[in-house]
Amino acid sequence: MALDKIIIGSRIREIREDIFQETRDKFAKRCNVPERYIGQIERGEFLISLSSLDKIASATGANVDYLLYGTGKHHKMKSKENLYQIIENSDKDELQMYYKCICTMRSYVNKKDRE
Repeated sequence: MALDKIIIGSRIREIREDIFQETRDKFAKRCNVPERYIGQIERGEFLISLSSLDKIASATGANVDYLLYGTGKHHKMKSKENLYQIIENSDKDELQMYYKCICTMRSYVNKKDRE
């Protein structure tokens, strides 16, 4: 099966816009990839490099098979599924601890974004 750079780019754009609701700039920073490169990938100007594919998959929790071939899950990214699994298997004390950690991290990220 041949890889289609236009379809791969549209899947990445879909993740950026629909899942993360981020601008190219913010998404590029999340993935540690230049913003211009994200645009080129999304437009299908060339096939994504393995290094960038790994960065985007790691930063978003997206399944590499989904990015390349459209197989696997779309709406639930891998990291969200892992979080749901942890939550489901946690007792009340663990849930409170996770909640406090997430709130602390979220306030840090929001503060960092305002700077």
